[in-house]
Amino acid sequence: MNRTWKMVNGNRMILPVILMFWMGLSILGCGTKKVRVAQFNIYEMSTLKIIDVDSTGRGRNEQLKAAAEIIRRINPDILLINEIDHDMEAVYAGEDLSLNVQRFLETYLDKGNGAFLYPYIYMAPCNTGFLSGKDLDNNGKIATVEDQFSRDHGGDCFGYGEYPGQYSMAIVSRFPFQIDKARTFQYFLWKDYPDNLIPDNWYSEDEIAIFRLSSKSHWDVPVQIGKKVIHLLAAHPTPAGYDGPEDRNGRRNYDEIGMWAHYLDNDSVLVDDKGQRGGLAENESFIVMGDMNASPQGDMVAAGKRSIDQLLNHPRIHDCGALLTSRGALKGRNPGPPEYCERHTTEWREESSRIDHLLPSKDLKPIRGGVFWPDASEDPQGAALAKKASDHRMIWLDLE
Repeated sequence: MNRTWKMVNGNRMILPVILMFWMGLSILGCGTKKVRVAQFNIYEMSTLKIIDVDSTGRGRNEQLKAAAEIIRRINPDILLINEIDHDMEAVYAGEDLSLNVQRFLETYLDKGNGAFLYPYIYMAPCNTGFLSGKDLDNNGKIATVEDQFSRDHGGDCFGYGEYPGQYSMAIVSRFPFQIDKARTFQYFLWKDYPDNLIPDNWYSEDEIAIFRLSSKSHWDVPVQIGKKVIHLLAAHPTPAGYDGPEDRNGRRNYDEIGMWAHYLDNDSVLVDDKGQRGGLAENESFIVMGDMNASPQGDMVAAGKRSIDQLLNHPRIHDCGALLTSRGALKGRNPGPPEYCERHTTEWREESSRIDHLLPSKDLKPIRGGVFWPDASEDPQGAALAKKASDHRMIWLDLE
């Protein structure tokens, strides 16, 4: 592929000059009245799917074509993608970690004439698929590289992945990131998290000594929008199931989500991957975003609380659930309490749930939002498109 990407101040930018000029006008605020932020878990967005192209170089994977069409329709200015592979073989060969996002933008989302929807990319390493050297799933075997592409491999990794880089993350944007101020918490240890819920009698002492809290990572990525800086707090905590009575995944999910609550409280116990302590200052704007694998109707874990309660009830957060709705999620059910089915974002279980979240700080003004989940009786083509793209639905929010 003939890529035209280049590095400018730590951000990935593209040509031509016309796009750069347009971006300049947008960043200066000329005519900009709102910013649309979105999150989309695109089911198992693997390298093999991304590199599946036709003779002209256009992407031909039907699932990713559907996902790209939804992205074009919603047209967010900032988009977090969950479950995108980091192509580690390419990285080991000297390629950029963001290669798969570049491929996706070029083969599925380019606008023609060399112009791309998103000139800025942020990607940082995640824990998925990287072996711990320990028997973390207690199946009596320590997985090795020969066990790749199996559950045995995933169960002994710092974050579940059947190969390195599976189920990772990326953020794409029309606005530049403050790369030098970005923070990651890939290596922060679970044992160092205050009041942690590490299960008793599951992990050995030497396992606890190295076990990381983040199943993927926790990112704080500041984005510059005119004179305004918004911190994108991105994560993808582990699903709460796939374990046993020890509830190790449910407990980890609770603490992964709780980490953002500590971050918003500027807790000095948190240490990022560069050794910097503390969280987010009180006067900073932010959006907590990601597939949190936690629903307001989920299981209780600690002190009579659900995992996501730690964020939905946080004094700095505006829960925009009333805006993030769809008709397709109802499936003949009534909206409103106690289930709030219209707010659901996934159907990967028999019963759908709201586990994808966009949670802005209270100083930001949400205008409107939604979940891309058309009602099958009203828009059968849109409903089929959403189902083909992923078992999750894209959620989006307009901020003034």
